[in-house]
Amino acid sequence: MGTEKGSRKSRRRDTSFQLEGVSVNLKEPFLVTVLGVFMVVRGGMFFLNPQLATLECDRLQSLAMCKLVVSSLRGETVTPFPLDRLEKATVQKHGKSNQLVLLTSDDENLYFPMNNSFSFTESKASQINEFVQDPKAKSLKLEQDSRWFAYPLGASLIMLGSLSLWFTLKDFLD
Repeated sequence: MGTEKGSRKSRRRDTSFQLEGVSVNLKEPFLVTVLGVFMVVRGGMFFLNPQLATLECDRLQSLAMCKLVVSSLRGETVTPFPLDRLEKATVQKHGKSNQLVLLTSDDENLYFPMNNSFSFTESKASQINEFVQDPKAKSLKLEQDSRWFAYPLGASLIMLGSLSLWFTLKDFLD
């Protein structure tokens, strides 16, 4: 029985040594896998979130109306509202991103999507404010399009993450 305990101890040591060796060999592929998964997920978020926001205001009818249309791959949201409810437009800063906000008389502000691209949010706010203050202006149409920035970035991250996962899996199986 004494030999049995000795052989169990040597098995435990061998097992422990083998696990330590395996964990050292798996450390780098594990980190590359985590990075690859992060890149694919973040790329998917960029790919699904880009939006086209359009503000259209019209004084040509007896009741002046506006509508804010926000569309993305997930669908479209249309928010109509009377022009007399719109007081002014302002820009909120969130780090490097800007957000165009339409301030309304009933304190139910309307928000454009976050603008992470290089669009001129300040000038768009000025255009809206000029339209609101000038009753002679008949119509206004503004667009904020983040798709040109987000689609290529999202696709690139998905491809790079997928490639790193594929090479990691290929090396692991070899």
